Amino acid sequence: MKKGFITILLLIIVAVVVITAYFASQYTILQENTDTSGIQLFNKEWRGTIHITSDVYFPPWNQLTIAPGTKILFEKEPDIENTDWISNADAYIKDHNDPTGREGYSKTHYELYGKIIAIGTTNQPILFTSAQSQPEYADWDELILASNSILDHIELSYAHNGININGNNVIVKNSKIHDSLWSCTDIFSTNNQISNNEIYHCWHQAIGVKVKGVNTIENNNIHDSQLSINCEFQANPSIRKNTFKSAPLNPDCPKSEDNIEKAGKYDTIGGTYQQKLIYPAQN
Repeated sequence: MKKGFITILLLIIVAVVVITAYFASQYTILQENTDTSGIQLFNKEWRGTIHITSDVYFPPWNQLTIAPGTKILFEKEPDIENTDWISNADAYIKDHNDPTGREGYSKTHYELYGKIIAIGTTNQPILFTSAQSQPEYADWDELILASNSILDHIELSYAHNGININGNNVIVKNSKIHDSLWSCTDIFSTNNQISNNEIYHCWHQAIGVKVKGVNTIENNNIHDSQLSINCEFQANPSIRKNTFKSAPLNPDCPKSEDNIEKAGKYDTIGGTYQQKLIYPAQN
């Protein structure tokens, strides 16, 4: 009898979740010039200037659409000091005593997650950046993209880890991605396209590929970064027709004869945090 009651209760809970998700996905709420935080229960369209005041999460059944010319500005709070290293802090982070690799950083610097359709124009790009009047590296955490997201004619800057491609079939094109203390873009999934972007001032790598499978990286201008593309865990992306300047390609990556690699001095000292040099450029 007790088991039957629990089964019925679970079925009711599942039904409520499914019905709520269905009705939530049918509505789009317009938000203009507002503060935003927390879990978003409906589709949203953002316009004007949106201030992110804590982590923002769109469930898989919802979509965020961002209009051309919109500015998404990330607020921050002071670091919580003397906390433990995060679980995936590697020797590189610890050896450089990088404060952003500690648990206290992530609690006060914010991320945006979801299926995001952000299509700007040449004259009206969409901006993801710090809300600070004098922005610095890692003022905010990262933009995490679910499956079928599109970033086109956007500019993203002053993040900790830039763009995290978490879902499949994501497109990032015709954009400017720069000034990330860690990666400017990381890929953890397959069937994604990164093309016709300018990517620079990235102090782990401009693009990190973390999974084996089909990913396309082509026609990008990548410069003044610790690495242009870094391939881990037997990652084998297609890397074609890119220009690399002061941003070497990791030898573990597949090579293509139609990439152009140029040596030269870096145009900046490297990645800083709170005005302290954490990751020097390797001139």
